[in-house]
Formats: sequence, C-alpha cells, structure tokens
Amino acid sequence: MSAIEQPAFEVRLRSKRVQRELDSLREADHARIVSRLKALANDPRPRGCEKLHDAIFRVRIGDFRIIYLIDEEYRRIEVGGIRRRSERTYRGIEELFR
Repeated sequence: MSAIEQPAFEVRLRSKRVQRELDSLREADHARIVSRLKALANDPRPRGCEKLHDAIFRVRIGDFRIIYLIDEEYRRIEVGGIRRRSERTYRGIEELFR
C-alpha cells in the first residue's frame, strides 16, 4: 500500500478579485484553468511557463494567462491574476503581489 502523495505546493488565489476573474469564465475555460492550477501544485514551472519578474511567472492556457508568484520558503503559489491575453495583460504585475 502506498501513501497518498501531497502536492509540492499549496495554490492560493491572492484576492477576491482573482476569484471573480475565475468565476466569470465560461464553463469550458473555467475547467481548463482549474485543471492547470491543480497541476501547478506539483509542477510550478511547467514547460512553456515564462518568468516575468523575480519570482513572478505566467503560464498560458489558450487565450488566457495565469500570473502567479512562487513562494519557495512557504511552498506556496499565489495566483495574482487570470487574464485574457491583450495589450494590458502584463501591466502592473508587480502590484498584484503587494
């Protein structure tokens, strides 16, 4: 009998705004993003992720971007934004994590 594996990281939505962004998505997009968030718990730097600034990364899911911070010390991923790709997607990303 094997032990149940715990995720390497805890994934947290940083604010109510991020929860609203997630809740406002169409069902299919919502499911894809939730699936990717769960996968980030075990692999916070998946193939295709891009480092934006210090410990801030983004991962692409179709037309959407998940912007998140990796906190190695506390083994936590803090999601600062779930945004549809546009010219404004990456504006003010540092403020998402203050």
